[in-house]
Amino acid sequence: MTSSLMPLSARRILKTAKVKITTKCNRHCDFCIFAEGGQGENMSLDTFAQVLDRLEQIPFRQLHINGGEPTVHRDFHKLSALARVRFPDQIMVLGSNAITLARNERLLETVLAYYDQVLIGCDEEHDNYEEVHAVLPVLREAGKIVVVNSVLEAIAPDRLQQLAVLCEEHGAIHVTNHVHHIDVGQPANVLGGLCDRNVDQHLMIEVDGDCYRCFNAMAKIDSEFTVWDADFATKVFEPRSKHYEFCLKCHEYKDSGFPVVPAPIRHTAPA
Repeated sequence: MTSSLMPLSARRILKTAKVKITTKCNRHCDFCIFAEGGQGENMSLDTFAQVLDRLEQIPFRQLHINGGEPTVHRDFHKLSALARVRFPDQIMVLGSNAITLARNERLLETVLAYYDQVLIGCDEEHDNYEEVHAVLPVLREAGKIVVVNSVLEAIAPDRLQQLAVLCEEHGAIHVTNHVHHIDVGQPANVLGGLCDRNVDQHLMIEVDGDCYRCFNAMAKIDSEFTVWDADFATKVFEPRSKHYEFCLKCHEYKDSGFPVVPAPIRHTAPA
């Protein structure tokens, strides 16, 4: 039995395909390497459509639209509508700081119309407490799953408690984490086996089409392939045998104990 003829349940299924539609942002957080303020770049609508074409070649569960701040993209409404039409059965996820959603009714309506989940970063760096307090109840009332994420190094205890109360009151999820992507003084990880946190889980596609099979990898040297490669669909699920640039300082690094991940899965035809 060939891979293309296998039932979906017997094949690898990517958890999340994450597309960074812009590197523009209305904030300039010190810890963030994913955005370039107002000097960033937008993915064109035509390029986005081509990326969706490529994603149709692989099975995945969630389409995560991110940036930068994706809602500052001039074609955010069109991109979101196109993605929903092309992938009606996938979960649509938006990563946002919610600032524009609190200030622009049309953008908020776009999110309500096309997205299932909204992930919101909220802390001192984002400086968006008022906006989150305004938007979160509206999203939850519409039945959207909302996850608020706060960086512990960038939020005061009272603010953290306020967010926890807000999320509990409206049925949202509040999570915390440490600063990612840069060296904040922690000792280097002991890199034995490869990280097992992202095995067959995540694919990040940058504005220029570079691909990373980890949400924390973003150095150009870490790009394993591009979405434009003829064998893109194969490369997504190929074994990985090298650490990423950020593995050494990543707070989420977890040693798998294996020198190659994911391990190859061999399917045999029935006798």
